[in-house]
Amino acid sequence: ERMFIGFVKLMDLYAMYRDMGVRFFERNIRSALPQTEAVNRALVRAYRRIVLDSVDDPSVFVFNHNGVTFAAEKVEILDGKYRVTEPRLLNGAQTITTFASFINSNQDILSLKEKHSLMDQLRVICKIITEAQPEFVTAVTINNNRQNPVEPWNLRANDMIQLELQDKFRDDLGVYYERQEQAFESLSDEELEDIGITEKKPIELLKLAQTFLVADGEIDKTSWMRRVFEDDKIYNQVFNMSRLTADSRKILLCYKIQFRLRRIMNIIYEKGPSKYGYMSRARHLLWALLCQGILNDPQLEKIAEEYGKDMTMPADFTDYLCRLATTRCRFLIADLANHKDNADKISEGKFSFLRTNASYKNCMDFAYKRWKWVVKRLK
Repeated sequence: ERMFIGFVKLMDLYAMYRDMGVRFFERNIRSALPQTEAVNRALVRAYRRIVLDSVDDPSVFVFNHNGVTFAAEKVEILDGKYRVTEPRLLNGAQTITTFASFINSNQDILSLKEKHSLMDQLRVICKIITEAQPEFVTAVTINNNRQNPVEPWNLRANDMIQLELQDKFRDDLGVYYERQEQAFESLSDEELEDIGITEKKPIELLKLAQTFLVADGEIDKTSWMRRVFEDDKIYNQVFNMSRLTADSRKILLCYKIQFRLRRIMNIIYEKGPSKYGYMSRARHLLWALLCQGILNDPQLEKIAEEYGKDMTMPADFTDYLCRLATTRCRFLIADLANHKDNADKISEGKFSFLRTNASYKNCMDFAYKRWKWVVKRLK
């Protein structure tokens, strides 16, 4: 591995972002933070004080900035200048995107020669990593992003399975898979169109992991998602390669259930407040059973074609989920609650059993006896 380090014009980094768009950030573990974050507000103040108000000297900026890091295929020295091939930003996304937003918001003023000259003097310390394997680049990315909290799922954003899932959902459904935190909202409509995205809402990495878990009946693991991403064995079970051959429509059907769970639980509760008072404690169990209800529906292909090809939640699909919940799933959970091993627990206000894999398996046993449901997985 090699590293070049030096001072780089902020305008040059902005030019890379302007020309490359989303590709410039694709090796980062997350995209830019929201503009309302303290870091971004501080950057805007710095740009304003230097460029618009001429209060601070441009050279002050590099003293106050942590610097940026990016990886590149190669760096060549040509006639005293450096040519960088295929740069990918590893740290500093908020610096670049906030600077781009600042330019867009002040175009009239910044077109003045003296203001443009001030911007051209803004520099940051820059590290460029070359001749490095992907694993090494990932480690550099993680360690250069610790100034803001890094969640375990952020560290998985550039895993090969995540990249392939992103391609899968784009190619199959035109849906953006947000493997990098905040990536979707940083893309313009034009950029989304350019990469083949037609839907206005993304599939999120953490919520997809929960979808795979409940569909697999692993509902106990939904309570400790950090461990799911920290433990390689568990993570590889959740994001195994067979997901890439699963029907994307069916994955999306199960994914979208979570957006109506509260309403569905309320409908079941209203059918007997004293009988179903525990339903709010069975959220993921209900989600898992709804997944199995859909996957065991004889009309699955028709349902997938109607409701599994986009991110919308039409009234007909919500009605279908409510019927499935009230005519099937609530009876399974009631059978579980009335079981001799659980009735006393409910009377004592102990509901933790509703969040166990054993309870899911018991419910599926009941479902097989009632309607011949069998466990089906998203793969």
